[in-house]
Amino acid sequence: MREFEKNSPSGEIVLQWWNDLQRNNGNKANLRRCSTPSETVFLPISHILISKLKESKDIKSKLSSDRICAIAGVLSHVRENNPINFARQLSQKKSGSDQALLSDIRFRRILQYSNIYEDDLFFQKIIRVIHHVDYKVNILDIFSSLYFWGDKVKKQWAYDYYGSANTSENEIEEQIN
Repeated sequence: MREFEKNSPSGEIVLQWWNDLQRNNGNKANLRRCSTPSETVFLPISHILISKLKESKDIKSKLSSDRICAIAGVLSHVRENNPINFARQLSQKKSGSDQALLSDIRFRRILQYSNIYEDDLFFQKIIRVIHHVDYKVNILDIFSSLYFWGDKVKKQWAYDYYGSANTSENEIEEQIN
């Protein structure tokens, strides 16, 4: 089982933290006011998530506190946990329209960013995208995607957004070998 997946210890920690955040308007408001990822580091609520994740039994590598704090800031904008994975959700059509919730060009621009914790603009764009989907996001999918952001995640997002086969060539080769 991978870190931050549904039913994993770390996934349960993230969901519990987010649920607790929903009930604490003060902490949620403080995180929402952060306009850069580095601002999230200065809030105790971000460090609560880091501490709890460090205790998780399924975390195999050293955690990136900067990434976790930045993602905590992003999650503070989510109002409802959506079961659909995030990239697929972005490609869904607006009601009564042919257009996707997030246009193809905006989607491709998101894929150009390097990481959530060093790029203020990426942090702000992801938050704006959450507003586009009415604040309903798959908590664990976005947490995992932003935490492990890189070529593999970007490719998976592209497969999900464009509705192609869900398995990339590399994954097929791994399954064969």
